Amino acid sequence: MRKYISMAFIFGIAMAFSLTACSEAEALETNIYGSINYKLSNDEDSSGNSYMKAENNSSKIGIEAEEGISEGITGFAKLELGVDTDDSNNNPFDSRLAYVGLNFGKIGSLSAGRQSSPFTDNVSGHTNVFEVYGSGADQTLFARDTNTIAYTNKVGKLTFDGLVKIDGSTGKDGVDVSEGTITYDAGVIKASGGMSSDEVNDITYYGAGFTADATSIGMPVTIGYTYTLKDAATDVNGNEIVASYTNGKATLMGGYGKVEDSTAYYTTGLSYGVTDSLTTYVEYQHANNTGSTIDTDSYSTGLKFTF
Repeated sequence: MRKYISMAFIFGIAMAFSLTACSEAEALETNIYGSINYKLSNDEDSSGNSYMKAENNSSKIGIEAEEGISEGITGFAKLELGVDTDDSNNNPFDSRLAYVGLNFGKIGSLSAGRQSSPFTDNVSGHTNVFEVYGSGADQTLFARDTNTIAYTNKVGKLTFDGLVKIDGSTGKDGVDVSEGTITYDAGVIKASGGMSSDEVNDITYYGAGFTADATSIGMPVTIGYTYTLKDAATDVNGNEIVASYTNGKATLMGGYGKVEDSTAYYTTGLSYGVTDSLTTYVEYQHANNTGSTIDTDSYSTGLKFTF
Protein backbone atom coordinates (compact mmCIF):
# COMPACT_ATOMS: atom_id res chain seq x y z
CA MET A 1 0.00 0.00 0.00
CA ARG A 2 2.85 2.39 0.85
CA LYS A 3 4.29 1.98 -2.66
CA TYR A 4 1.04 2.99 -4.38
CA ILE A 5 0.56 5.96 -2.07
CA SER A 6 4.13 7.08 -2.81
CA MET A 7 3.64 6.74 -6.56
CA ALA A 8 0.35 8.63 -6.39
CA PHE A 9 2.09 11.36 -4.38
CA ILE A 10 4.90 11.72 -6.95
CA PHE A 11 2.50 11.87 -9.88
CA GLY A 12 0.30 14.29 -7.94
CA ILE A 13 3.26 16.63 -7.53
CA ALA A 14 4.07 16.29 -11.23
CA MET A 15 0.50 17.13 -12.24
CA ALA A 16 0.35 20.10 -9.89
CA PHE A 17 3.67 21.29 -11.32
CA SER A 18 2.26 21.04 -14.87
CA LEU A 19 -0.95 22.87 -13.99
CA THR A 20 1.07 25.66 -12.40
CA ALA A 21 3.15 25.86 -15.56
CA CYS A 22 0.00 26.18 -17.68
CA SER A 23 -1.23 29.11 -15.59
CA GLU A 24 2.15 30.84 -16.04
CA ALA A 25 2.89 29.64 -19.57
CA GLU A 26 4.88 32.73 -20.52
CA ALA A 27 7.26 32.40 -17.59
CA LEU A 28 7.67 28.71 -16.79
CA GLU A 29 8.08 25.73 -19.10
CA THR A 30 8.02 22.15 -17.80
CA ASN A 31 8.32 18.71 -19.30
CA ILE A 32 7.47 15.39 -17.66
CA TYR A 33 9.23 12.38 -19.18
CA GLY A 34 10.15 8.82 -18.36
CA SER A 35 10.19 5.17 -19.37
CA ILE A 36 8.98 1.83 -18.07
CA ASN A 37 11.44 -0.88 -19.07
CA TYR A 38 11.01 -4.53 -18.11
CA LYS A 39 13.08 -7.53 -19.17
CA LEU A 40 13.29 -11.32 -18.98
CA SER A 41 16.91 -12.46 -18.86
CA ASN A 42 18.83 -15.71 -18.73
CA ASP A 43 22.41 -15.09 -17.59
CA GLU A 44 25.34 -17.27 -16.57
CA ASP A 45 27.42 -16.47 -13.49
CA SER A 46 31.19 -16.91 -13.05
CA SER A 47 30.67 -20.59 -12.22
CA GLY A 48 28.69 -21.24 -15.39
CA ASN A 49 25.35 -21.58 -13.61
CA SER A 50 22.44 -20.26 -15.63
CA TYR A 51 19.56 -18.38 -14.02
CA MET A 52 16.41 -16.81 -15.43
CA LYS A 53 14.79 -13.70 -14.01
CA ALA A 54 12.03 -11.24 -14.91
CA GLU A 55 12.91 -7.79 -13.55
CA ASN A 56 12.96 -4.04 -13.92
CA ASN A 57 15.51 -2.61 -16.38
CA SER A 58 16.31 1.00 -15.40
CA SER A 59 12.80 2.47 -15.52
CA LYS A 60 12.67 6.18 -14.65
CA ILE A 61 10.53 9.30 -14.36
CA GLY A 62 11.66 12.92 -14.47
CA ILE A 63 10.62 16.56 -14.50
CA GLU A 64 12.46 19.34 -16.36
CA ALA A 65 11.72 23.00 -15.75
CA GLU A 66 12.97 26.26 -17.26
CA GLU A 67 12.03 29.87 -16.50
CA GLY A 68 13.19 33.16 -17.98
CA ILE A 69 14.86 35.57 -15.54
CA SER A 70 15.95 38.41 -17.83
CA GLU A 71 16.92 38.83 -21.45
CA GLY A 72 19.34 36.04 -22.34
CA ILE A 73 19.32 34.46 -18.86
CA THR A 74 17.16 31.50 -17.75
CA GLY A 75 16.94 29.33 -14.67
CA PHE A 76 16.53 25.58 -15.02
CA ALA A 77 16.18 22.44 -12.91
CA LYS A 78 15.82 18.71 -13.35
CA LEU A 79 14.62 15.97 -11.01
CA GLU A 80 14.95 12.39 -12.27
CA LEU A 81 14.10 9.30 -10.24
CA GLY A 82 14.86 5.69 -10.98
CA VAL A 83 11.69 3.62 -10.64
CA ASP A 84 12.12 0.13 -9.16
CA THR A 85 8.97 -1.45 -10.54
CA ASP A 86 9.71 -4.60 -8.50
CA ASP A 87 10.07 -2.62 -5.23
CA SER A 88 12.86 -5.06 -4.39
CA ASN A 89 14.23 -2.95 -1.50
CA ASN A 90 10.91 -1.59 -0.22
CA ASN A 91 11.85 1.69 -1.88
CA PRO A 92 10.42 2.11 -5.38
CA PHE A 93 12.29 5.39 -6.07
CA ASP A 94 16.00 6.13 -6.27
CA SER A 95 17.63 9.49 -7.03
CA ARG A 96 19.27 9.61 -10.46
CA LEU A 97 19.57 13.34 -11.16
CA ALA A 98 18.64 16.42 -9.11
CA TYR A 99 20.19 19.75 -10.03
CA VAL A 100 19.48 23.45 -10.48
CA GLY A 101 21.29 26.01 -12.62
CA LEU A 102 21.51 29.20 -14.63
CA ASN A 103 21.92 29.49 -18.39
CA PHE A 104 23.69 32.70 -19.45
CA GLY A 105 23.34 32.13 -23.20
CA LYS A 106 26.61 32.65 -25.08
CA ILE A 107 28.56 32.62 -21.81
CA GLY A 108 27.35 29.08 -21.02
CA SER A 109 25.43 27.47 -18.18
CA LEU A 110 26.32 26.60 -14.59
CA SER A 111 24.53 23.94 -12.51
CA ALA A 112 24.89 22.21 -9.14
CA GLY A 113 23.54 19.04 -7.54
CA ARG A 114 23.48 15.37 -8.47
CA GLN A 115 24.54 15.22 -12.11
CA SER A 116 25.77 12.83 -14.79
CA SER A 117 29.41 12.42 -15.81
CA PRO A 118 30.43 14.36 -18.95
CA PHE A 119 33.14 11.76 -19.57
CA THR A 120 30.71 8.83 -19.43
CA ASP A 121 28.00 10.64 -21.40
CA ASN A 122 30.14 12.16 -24.13
CA VAL A 123 32.99 9.68 -24.59
CA SER A 124 31.48 6.30 -23.65
CA GLY A 125 28.13 7.44 -25.00
CA HIS A 126 29.26 6.75 -28.57
CA THR A 127 28.90 2.99 -27.96
CA ASN A 128 26.06 2.95 -25.43
CA VAL A 129 23.37 1.60 -27.78
CA PHE A 130 22.09 -1.57 -26.06
CA GLU A 131 19.29 -1.79 -23.50
CA VAL A 132 20.88 -4.49 -21.31
CA TYR A 133 24.45 -5.36 -22.34
CA GLY A 134 27.38 -3.62 -24.04
CA SER A 135 29.94 -1.05 -22.83
CA GLY A 136 31.71 -3.76 -20.83
CA ALA A 137 35.18 -2.57 -21.87
CA ASP A 138 34.66 1.14 -21.12
CA GLN A 139 37.02 2.53 -18.46
CA THR A 140 35.06 5.22 -16.56
CA LEU A 141 34.87 6.55 -13.00
CA PHE A 142 31.11 7.04 -12.53
CA ALA A 143 27.82 7.55 -14.38
CA ARG A 144 26.08 9.95 -11.94
CA ASP A 145 27.26 11.48 -8.68
CA THR A 146 26.37 13.96 -5.95
CA ASN A 147 28.08 17.14 -4.68
CA THR A 148 28.91 18.29 -8.20
CA ILE A 149 29.17 21.62 -10.01
CA ALA A 150 29.07 21.58 -13.81
CA TYR A 151 29.67 24.06 -16.61
CA THR A 152 28.75 23.70 -20.28
CA ASN A 153 29.06 25.98 -23.28
CA LYS A 154 28.52 25.59 -27.01
CA VAL A 155 30.40 27.59 -29.62
CA GLY A 156 29.44 26.71 -33.16
CA LYS A 157 29.86 22.97 -33.59
CA LEU A 158 31.99 22.63 -30.45
CA THR A 159 30.63 21.92 -26.97
CA PHE A 160 32.71 22.07 -23.79
CA ASP A 161 31.54 20.26 -20.65
CA GLY A 162 33.29 20.41 -17.29
CA LEU A 163 32.42 19.04 -13.85
CA VAL A 164 33.95 18.99 -10.37
CA LYS A 165 32.93 16.99 -7.32
CA ILE A 166 33.47 18.55 -3.88
CA ASP A 167 32.04 16.33 -1.16
CA GLY A 168 34.04 17.54 1.87
CA SER A 169 34.27 14.06 3.38
CA THR A 170 37.03 12.12 1.60
CA GLY A 171 39.95 13.67 3.43
CA LYS A 172 41.09 15.72 0.44
CA ASP A 173 40.88 19.50 0.68
CA GLY A 174 39.05 20.99 -2.31
CA VAL A 175 38.16 19.18 -5.53
CA ASP A 176 37.71 15.40 -5.27
CA VAL A 177 36.90 14.67 -8.92
CA SER A 178 37.40 16.80 -12.03
CA GLU A 179 36.21 16.07 -15.58
CA GLY A 180 36.35 17.85 -18.91
CA THR A 181 35.28 16.95 -22.46
CA ILE A 182 35.13 18.61 -25.87
CA THR A 183 32.60 17.44 -28.46
CA TYR A 184 32.51 18.27 -32.16
CA ASP A 185 29.13 17.67 -33.82
CA ALA A 186 28.91 17.96 -37.61
CA GLY A 187 25.76 15.87 -38.01
CA VAL A 188 27.13 12.90 -39.94
CA ILE A 189 30.22 12.80 -37.72
CA LYS A 190 30.27 13.43 -33.98
CA ALA A 191 33.56 13.15 -32.08
CA SER A 192 34.48 13.61 -28.42
CA GLY A 193 37.56 13.53 -26.24
CA GLY A 194 38.27 14.20 -22.60
CA MET A 195 39.53 13.18 -19.20
CA SER A 196 38.22 12.26 -15.76
CA SER A 197 40.47 12.62 -12.72
CA ASP A 198 39.93 10.92 -9.35
CA GLU A 199 41.99 13.35 -7.28
CA VAL A 200 41.56 11.39 -4.04
CA ASN A 201 42.95 8.09 -5.36
CA ASP A 202 45.28 9.61 -7.96
CA ILE A 203 43.65 7.81 -10.90
CA THR A 204 43.00 9.49 -14.24
CA TYR A 205 40.84 8.31 -17.13
CA TYR A 206 41.40 9.43 -20.72
CA GLY A 207 39.22 8.71 -23.70
CA ALA A 208 38.07 9.57 -27.21
CA GLY A 209 35.30 8.37 -29.45
CA PHE A 210 33.19 9.08 -32.50
CA THR A 211 29.86 8.29 -34.09
CA ALA A 212 29.37 8.10 -37.87
CA ASP A 213 25.62 8.45 -38.45
CA ALA A 214 24.87 7.84 -42.11
CA THR A 215 21.10 7.91 -41.51
CA SER A 216 21.25 11.69 -41.85
CA ILE A 217 22.30 11.27 -45.50
CA GLY A 218 19.84 8.51 -46.32
CA MET A 219 21.93 5.43 -45.46
CA PRO A 220 20.56 3.13 -42.71
CA VAL A 221 23.91 2.52 -40.96
CA THR A 222 25.47 3.98 -37.80
CA ILE A 223 28.94 3.16 -36.41
CA GLY A 224 30.34 4.15 -33.01
CA TYR A 225 33.77 3.70 -31.44
CA THR A 226 35.38 4.56 -28.09
CA TYR A 227 38.86 4.18 -26.65
CA THR A 228 39.32 4.66 -22.89
CA LEU A 229 42.40 4.40 -20.68
CA LYS A 230 42.53 4.05 -16.89
CA ASP A 231 45.85 5.57 -15.82
CA ALA A 232 46.63 4.01 -12.42
CA ALA A 233 49.39 1.95 -10.81
CA THR A 234 48.61 -0.59 -13.52
CA ASP A 235 47.21 1.00 -16.68
CA VAL A 236 44.16 -0.57 -18.32
CA ASN A 237 42.71 0.36 -21.69
CA GLY A 238 39.50 -0.66 -23.38
CA ASN A 239 38.17 -0.53 -26.94
CA GLU A 240 34.49 -0.63 -27.93
CA ILE A 241 32.95 -0.61 -31.41
CA VAL A 242 29.29 -0.89 -32.35
CA ALA A 243 27.33 -0.84 -35.58
CA SER A 244 23.61 -0.69 -36.27
CA TYR A 245 21.44 -1.18 -39.35
CA THR A 246 17.90 0.23 -39.44
CA ASN A 247 15.16 -0.98 -41.76
CA GLY A 248 11.83 0.66 -41.09
CA LYS A 249 10.92 0.12 -37.43
CA ALA A 250 13.56 -2.58 -36.88
CA THR A 251 17.19 -1.97 -35.86
CA LEU A 252 19.87 -4.67 -35.83
CA MET A 253 22.92 -3.96 -33.64
CA GLY A 254 26.28 -5.60 -33.10
CA GLY A 255 29.21 -4.73 -30.87
CA TYR A 256 32.69 -5.81 -29.78
CA GLY A 257 34.55 -4.71 -26.67
CA LYS A 258 37.97 -5.70 -25.39
CA VAL A 259 39.64 -4.92 -22.05
CA GLU A 260 43.43 -5.02 -22.35
CA ASP A 261 44.75 -8.49 -21.32
CA SER A 262 41.29 -9.39 -20.09
CA THR A 263 37.70 -10.01 -21.19
CA ALA A 264 36.40 -9.61 -24.73
CA TYR A 265 32.67 -8.97 -25.21
CA TYR A 266 30.60 -9.91 -28.27
CA THR A 267 27.15 -8.34 -28.23
CA THR A 268 24.22 -8.35 -30.61
CA GLY A 269 20.64 -7.17 -30.42
CA LEU A 270 17.45 -6.46 -32.35
CA SER A 271 14.88 -3.82 -31.45
CA TYR A 272 11.49 -3.14 -33.02
CA GLY A 273 9.30 -0.08 -32.63
CA VAL A 274 5.79 -1.42 -32.09
CA THR A 275 4.54 2.18 -31.79
CA ASP A 276 6.27 5.55 -31.51
CA SER A 277 6.52 4.98 -27.74
CA LEU A 278 6.64 1.18 -27.32
CA THR A 279 9.75 -0.81 -28.24
CA THR A 280 10.51 -4.50 -27.88
CA TYR A 281 14.05 -5.86 -27.91
CA VAL A 282 16.15 -9.03 -27.73
CA GLU A 283 19.88 -9.06 -26.88
CA TYR A 284 22.72 -11.57 -26.48
CA GLN A 285 26.24 -11.18 -25.09
CA HIS A 286 29.16 -13.59 -24.95
CA ALA A 287 31.97 -12.78 -22.53
CA ASN A 288 35.25 -14.40 -23.60
CA ASN A 289 37.23 -14.45 -20.36
CA THR A 290 40.93 -15.06 -19.91
CA GLY A 291 42.82 -17.52 -17.71
CA SER A 292 40.85 -19.98 -15.64
CA THR A 293 37.68 -17.88 -15.67
CA ILE A 294 35.03 -19.60 -17.79
CA ASP A 295 33.25 -17.88 -20.67
CA THR A 296 29.66 -16.80 -20.07
CA ASP A 297 26.58 -16.26 -22.23
CA SER A 298 23.68 -13.91 -21.48
CA TYR A 299 20.30 -13.45 -23.14
CA SER A 300 17.55 -10.88 -22.57
CA THR A 301 14.27 -9.78 -24.07
CA GLY A 302 12.11 -6.90 -22.93
CA LEU A 303 9.57 -4.15 -23.49
CA LYS A 304 10.18 -0.42 -23.10
CA PHE A 305 7.53 2.31 -23.14
CA THR A 306 8.87 5.87 -23.33
CA PHE A 307 6.84 9.00 -22.61
